[in-house]
Amino acid sequence: MWNTRRFPMLWLLPALLPVALMTIYPIAHALWTSLHSVMLLFPGEPFVGLDNYARVVKSNYFWDSLSNSLTFTLLAAPSVVAIGTLIALFLQRRFVGAGIVRSVVLLPWVLPGAISAVLWIWVFHPSFGVLNGILQSLHLIDGPIQWLTSPRLALFSVIVAHIWTQVPFAVVLVMAALATINPETLEAAAIDCKSPWRRFRYIVFPEIKSMIVVLVVYNALTAFTTYDLVYAMTGGGPGTATTLLSFQIWRESFSMYDFGAGSAVAFIVVAISAVLILAITRALPSDLFGSE
Repeated sequence: MWNTRRFPMLWLLPALLPVALMTIYPIAHALWTSLHSVMLLFPGEPFVGLDNYARVVKSNYFWDSLSNSLTFTLLAAPSVVAIGTLIALFLQRRFVGAGIVRSVVLLPWVLPGAISAVLWIWVFHPSFGVLNGILQSLHLIDGPIQWLTSPRLALFSVIVAHIWTQVPFAVVLVMAALATINPETLEAAAIDCKSPWRRFRYIVFPEIKSMIVVLVVYNALTAFTTYDLVYAMTGGGPGTATTLLSFQIWRESFSMYDFGAGSAVAFIVVAISAVLILAITRALPSDLFGSE
């Protein structure tokens, strides 16, 4: 009989085994699929090795999708963290109606991606969109701007919608980090340093920098693998202007019915995500999390 006191991890086995099976098996099956020619319209699943990967990388759509995904990530992730931090700092103050404002700020986080996409289509629609209506009423534009059908503006519009959906989560975590700061420290800083920027830079930021880094990594991965918002708002268009790698996984698998190529794109996304995590963590100072 196993000694659970000596091996406390045994208590976790009933919970870990189902999770491991539901995680390992799909990953292993996807890897197997990426190494075979699995097409719905053709019988048989012959082994092709790395041919799916080579075919994917050599295609023009891959580099367009990769460029769009990297641009999306580089613009969205820092913006989410910066805006979320500013809002969290504001919500830490005491003012009338603070509870209501906090609830409203968290609303975008609980909305499904499809509903958020519909809301932002209403905002960016060229004919009856809210944004064009406001700009025209202020006489800032003469005619409607094609936010979602212009190759130059479509990706920017989707990035704005993505930032809106992800900011509330950043606000919650930054507020939690701010709550751990000693109030006496903040009071002393307010007396000694009149500049809000200097107080944040030298007092507040060192206390919450670990959380900021976690948010940067999380939002980089979220932005790089986002799918539902792009699919619902633009369908990857116009052309390939908003086609991301995550969207290309769906297109290869469920539009072209080439599950081998779709799985290959999926594993390429995993590899690039791992490189992003490694690059971000390697760029951090060694004492960030209090290690010596």
